[in-house]
Amino acid sequence: RCKKDIDREIKPMAKRDILRLAACSNLRRNLMISLQEGEKPLSELRDEQRVSSTTAIHALRDLKKGNLIYQDEARNYALTKIGEITALKMVDFINAIDALTKHERFWLEHDLGNIPPPLLGKIGDLSNSTLLMDTPTDTFKSHTTYIQVLEHANEVKAIYPIFNLEYLTTIQELVKGKRIEVELIVTNEVLDSIEGVVETEEAFKGYLHEPNFALLATDTNLKIALTITDSVFHLGLFALNGQYDNNKALISDDKKALPWGRELYAHCRQLSNVVALEI
Repeated sequence: RCKKDIDREIKPMAKRDILRLAACSNLRRNLMISLQEGEKPLSELRDEQRVSSTTAIHALRDLKKGNLIYQDEARNYALTKIGEITALKMVDFINAIDALTKHERFWLEHDLGNIPPPLLGKIGDLSNSTLLMDTPTDTFKSHTTYIQVLEHANEVKAIYPIFNLEYLTTIQELVKGKRIEVELIVTNEVLDSIEGVVETEEAFKGYLHEPNFALLATDTNLKIALTITDSVFHLGLFALNGQYDNNKALISDDKKALPWGRELYAHCRQLSNVVALEI
């Protein structure tokens, strides 16, 4: 058959049915996700999904018609190239929904304006994050946990759109005591506050010019409080009323969350310049 005839067969299926086949059946979706691990026989797929052979065959036949899977010479099932890409996007979409619904109010009630669209598109990378939230019996839970994150860090890259003297004190110990690499991005308003502290507090002058410490400032009105250590991701946001929410933050040590946070930090760093305080 000529290519034109083949195109006639494939295009209508691609337009009408791939989304239905991949997303509108838990069994078909789970079969495709399972086949991301590699080719598998019917018996293994059937047992994994806890369905009868007849039920599994019916779902697999539908996926074959949609050019999402095929059978090799040994009669094992495997994803086609289209199926591989579709499965990847399905997993990404499922993770995104998990991340958004798991902490729904956090995303609804905070300003996401400084998070670039490509990273919002990868919000599923935060699906294994935990929401830190103050409680009536532990009104400093979020703050205390953050200080502990800093104290156990072996490297720190942070964005501070708010001024907190305790954070600076902890950073001082990391720089002078533990001799770890620390880089801070602050807004111009926070920079002014730091300069004021440096002028009046002798203790802070000792680490500002240490080789393992870098201070950057940005003209951008950042609404992100982000800290990335060697093992922990920590994200705080501003509420929709423009006030920083001290009571809630996302935290994770997941292998996907850390690169997501580093990418967000790199984005904000491009908006910043290194500063040297005169002391």
